[in-house]
Amino acid sequence: MIKTVQRLEFENVFPEEQQKDILEYLGAISKFLLLDIIGFSNTVPQFNFDNFFNNQDVQWDVIQRVTKYCKKNNIAEPPEVVSREASLRLAEIILTNRETLLEGNRNDDKDADEINIFKAFLIINKEVNVKQNFGNEKVNIDKMADMLITLSFSSADIGLYSNTDLEFGKLLYTTIFKFEFLLSFLSSSEDYKYLEKALYRNFKEENIEGLNAQVKLFLGTVLKMKFDNSYKLVPAKSKHLRFLNTLASAKIDESEDFTNLKNYPLYKVDDATFSIIDYFFAVDKFFKSVRFILKDAFNSHHNLQPRDGSFFSFFNTKFSEEFLMKRVLDDVFHKKYIVKRQEAETKDNEPDYYARHNNRIYLFENKDILVAAGIKSSSDIDEIRKLLKNKFLKDGSRAVGIGQLVKSIEQIVNNQFPFDDYVNNKNNLTIYPILLVSDRIFEVMGMNFILNQWYLELVREKLGEQYNPSIIRDLTFIDMDTLIYWLPHLKKKDSNLKDIIDSHHKAMKKVANINTPNIQEGILQANKSFYNRLSPISNRFSEYKFPFNLLVDKFREVLPK
Repeated sequence: MIKTVQRLEFENVFPEEQQKDILEYLGAISKFLLLDIIGFSNTVPQFNFDNFFNNQDVQWDVIQRVTKYCKKNNIAEPPEVVSREASLRLAEIILTNRETLLEGNRNDDKDADEINIFKAFLIINKEVNVKQNFGNEKVNIDKMADMLITLSFSSADIGLYSNTDLEFGKLLYTTIFKFEFLLSFLSSSEDYKYLEKALYRNFKEENIEGLNAQVKLFLGTVLKMKFDNSYKLVPAKSKHLRFLNTLASAKIDESEDFTNLKNYPLYKVDDATFSIIDYFFAVDKFFKSVRFILKDAFNSHHNLQPRDGSFFSFFNTKFSEEFLMKRVLDDVFHKKYIVKRQEAETKDNEPDYYARHNNRIYLFENKDILVAAGIKSSSDIDEIRKLLKNKFLKDGSRAVGIGQLVKSIEQIVNNQFPFDDYVNNKNNLTIYPILLVSDRIFEVMGMNFILNQWYLELVREKLGEQYNPSIIRDLTFIDMDTLIYWLPHLKKKDSNLKDIIDSHHKAMKKVANINTPNIQEGILQANKSFYNRLSPISNRFSEYKFPFNLLVDKFREVLPK
């Protein structure tokens, strides 16, 4: 049985009322609160049904209503009203209808404001609940994996945990890290100068150095705001105002996965004040979102249609794989005695990255993929599984990701590996297959479990009696951000990556021995075991302390002298 927080819906609290259209409630809210609630939703802790109202009579009435609903439906855990998903959906609706909602609104009744915003949240919660309703059925680990992926996939890029500080710090550092690599890549060839120019001009800067300075100043400010629990930003200089204006839009359209909020993570309160819509979106703008700026420039330069996919093929190969991945992994495997891939005449079935220390082999396949908004927001496990198989296992008749890893393993086992002659004369090898992804949305609970099941089915089918789990290890699924974040530790000792992977595999296989006469306690223990087995590798190294000075160093050039 999986436990999730119950989000209150309109009919749960006001069963006697006829629910109106959400725009009617929003249209009756004062201008100040209507805009302020967007940024305020970033702060913690968030209000709930038991502390939402200033009017104590209204507050008591709502508490009584929710208590009655919970007793009637045997809900033990306190339900919630405000969540990040609901807050973002509310922000999208307000900004999409901003002119209409603000036109002529003269309401100054604070109690009415609070009631209307409360009811608006309740209406939106129903949308979110519909996508995440699994009931209370008992499940096995396969069903649990499906549930956790479905629950997490659509919202993984706004933080998976209630305390998002650690996730945010990790995202901030790795985004700056990747942004610096992207700028370095664009300046590495004259052929990319048009892309570099398109990038800094999009942000109204005169050169790439100016853009780099503005981005770091902005991200440093966002970091401070996050930890100060604030959300309003007033630029000190006109050049900062010019830059911030490119992050805000007067017009926002609704989308399936908050696409427009991601492209414009700020909104203008007035001519001199901006408010952050979402901290994670503000950071993601400078790696995930800038790709689409580069795509438009690429298509224009090559006279391609808007839906042409040539840019992503170029970007994924030239930057994600050959530039970013190679440099990061070269840093991990930097010791001179580690053998890297030896070039061969053909590149058929070539692993994206190969490293060997004595008889220990690391095989990497890198996948930088985009997920269609409809699939990401669908909460449909069948659609998600179909996407995963297509992107990570087999694309039509072509082996990809896991399929490519298994092909390399076959070559090694059969002493036909063309990229390192040493392994063709050894039988006591240990092979670590690793699937590396660029987007952190895949680093959710249950994902590694499902992909490992597919991997094991395929490798056993292909190798038959040659399959030996003591030398051919389980699949490790990891995102680039986690690898970058752990880089200071991984560089210290060549066995550090191996130790984390071994610990991860051990936890994935550990089945709890539950021995208790208490049924509820047994269920809790079973769920805890499920969660431990289904956790992503990024959760395994909890004792890691990231060197904070590395993050400070990223901002040193824009800090006041």
